[in-house]
Amino acid sequence: MKNILRNFLLVLTVASSAVWADATEELGKLLQPLSSLSGNFKQTLIDERGKVSQKSNGSFSVQRPGKLRWKTGEPYAQLLVTNNKTLWLYDPDLEQVTIRPVDERMKETPALLLGGKVEDIRKSFDVALKDGIYQLTPKNPKAPFKSMEIRFAKDGLPSAMKVRDSMGQTTEIVFNNMKANPKLSESIFNFKPPAGTDIIKDE
Repeated sequence: MKNILRNFLLVLTVASSAVWADATEELGKLLQPLSSLSGNFKQTLIDERGKVSQKSNGSFSVQRPGKLRWKTGEPYAQLLVTNNKTLWLYDPDLEQVTIRPVDERMKETPALLLGGKVEDIRKSFDVALKDGIYQLTPKNPKAPFKSMEIRFAKDGLPSAMKVRDSMGQTTEIVFNNMKANPKLSESIFNFKPPAGTDIIKDE
């Protein structure tokens, strides 16, 4: 009986691993052709009680490897820029920018996954596919989010994301006006603070 149970568990483990691998490969096939991506988004923040606490919209551009420009408009304007080495988080209302080096944890942020490679996804996440939704769970317990879901439109481009953080909050993002592989200037992935901006360096 013990041998039968052991073999049964082994079969389940192997079968489960195959499912994870297939989902990762399928997600990679959708993301890999996208060396760059740009578009607009609508973003909704839902608190741990399920109440909408904030809505905003904006635009973004992402380019492999690890370059991102994510601009959120009113009512809480912010700009996040990274060139894969340095990250700038600019708050125009506070006239303040936080500058920090990019580490492995930051490379696991949801938006950067849109330009991800199969090997990087497999290294950092467990991936499952359910009802057309890719569900990603970080392997690193110190990752900046607990789980993420990605949906794709019929044209093969991302249409929505849902991210849950360690505080129980959920961020829902709906994309529109998406462009695959646009030609992007390197300058948009660097940031020069306006004169008079307070600079905070987070080492």
